[in-house]
Amino acid sequence: MRTELPTCRRCCFCLPLRYGLLSWGYFRFVISGMFLVGLTIGFVGLVTAEDSYRELGSIIVVGILLLSTLTDFVLNFLFILGGHKKDVRLLKSYYVYSIVLCVLTILLGTTSSVHTVMIFKMTSFDLSFFFWVILADMASFIAQVLIQIYFLLLVRSEIIKLRSNCEFRFVNLASEGECTLKCTEIGLNNEEGRIQ
Repeated sequence: MRTELPTCRRCCFCLPLRYGLLSWGYFRFVISGMFLVGLTIGFVGLVTAEDSYRELGSIIVVGILLLSTLTDFVLNFLFILGGHKKDVRLLKSYYVYSIVLCVLTILLGTTSSVHTVMIFKMTSFDLSFFFWVILADMASFIAQVLIQIYFLLLVRSEIIKLRSNCEFRFVNLASEGECTLKCTEIGLNNEEGRIQ
């Protein structure tokens, strides 16, 4: 049985789709920029630290985090640029990146939850404390995945909308003529009965 994914016309049920996505893009851009600055300062501090405080494992982990945050920063910039220019290619590249990010979030969140359960099994903590930690861990994981899936649907809806507003060409092969039609939104003025 095959079902169609819904296409959304509004972001968060109140904002126009494009402006809502641009707001989300700017929010993510600022957050990833702040993480990038913090990780850069931390990475430089680790590299320039004295030999007794420098650990190769920490440098590698922070370096990988720095590289992934830089990738997120650049792709958020491309998403904002694509949203302003209505460029489907840039939006599509961000869409593919978001799918990969969502899959990685699911894998890392599942691993983190299993790791939390294993830590609590090895130690002796109060059962109610264990329950609240697992509940908070799972709730934040599920909320993050649902938000990512929702914005994936919004980006997909914007790509579909931009593709449907493109220029269509009709070719009449009988007379070798060509006709071009540009699609725009047409409103009907009810008082005068004229097309605007």
